[in-house]
Amino acid sequence: MYFLFTHQLSVKTSFLLIAIASLFSCNSHKNLYYLDNAHLYGADSLALTKGIHESKILPNDILSIIVSSEVKGAAEDFNLPLMPTNSDLTQQTRISSSTATTGTLQNYLVDKDGLINFPVLGELQLSGMTIKEAQEHIANAIYPQYIATKPIVNIRQLNFEVAILGEVKNPGLYKVDNGQMTILDALAAAGDMTIYGKRDNLLLVRVQENGELAFHQINLRDRSIALNKDLFYLQQNDKLYVHANKARGNSSSFGTLETIGLSALSVIISVIAIITR
Repeated sequence: MYFLFTHQLSVKTSFLLIAIASLFSCNSHKNLYYLDNAHLYGADSLALTKGIHESKILPNDILSIIVSSEVKGAAEDFNLPLMPTNSDLTQQTRISSSTATTGTLQNYLVDKDGLINFPVLGELQLSGMTIKEAQEHIANAIYPQYIATKPIVNIRQLNFEVAILGEVKNPGLYKVDNGQMTILDALAAAGDMTIYGKRDNLLLVRVQENGELAFHQINLRDRSIALNKDLFYLQQNDKLYVHANKARGNSSSFGTLETIGLSALSVIISVIAIITR
């Protein structure tokens, strides 16, 4: 009779312990989700994400700008001289077409007022424009006033970098070649968040066009962030900081409960072992 009682107690206790362990496991697992239930979005919501996001040119951006034309030599005066690759050479040459390869390209720095100093045209306001808009703006300033055919203008952002800090596997500064990076791209580049990263409270620090800092709180567990292009897509020089959850210091409710639960589980198993021995 005693054996039967202890056996029943052992079985019931085991089920209880399994239930407790499952509860902890489910809660911790849910805390790691990104964009929870995003697959449930309908066509109307997804339509908000339509179109390619383009970042805007900002003060302190470094740009490569090449102007070319179908007419030989027509675009030459609208390009900065190439810098010789050999330090012994002092003669500078100009780009006459987009295929020129002698020397190193000079770049344009967008000043604090959003201006660049462009050959022949003088100061041009580019801050606030997308790359496509800036290309069209320069082409229209050149044609038809200076040349008979509309030129081809190619612009690239050379300093599109984002800093990813905090509870990620590989924090650091990451350069983007195509001028486009989402928050998920950034986390992937940094090796993703650690289990101690707060999915519901990331800090995005952004320099606005007027030079002021803006601070945005990002909840990556909330699927609606994917519909907000201004935040889901990062801007050059953004800083993304992943806060550590309280479990990192064993002081959050999750960390404390887990510790207490495991300790209690250990004690109960030891007691059962002694009783059923």
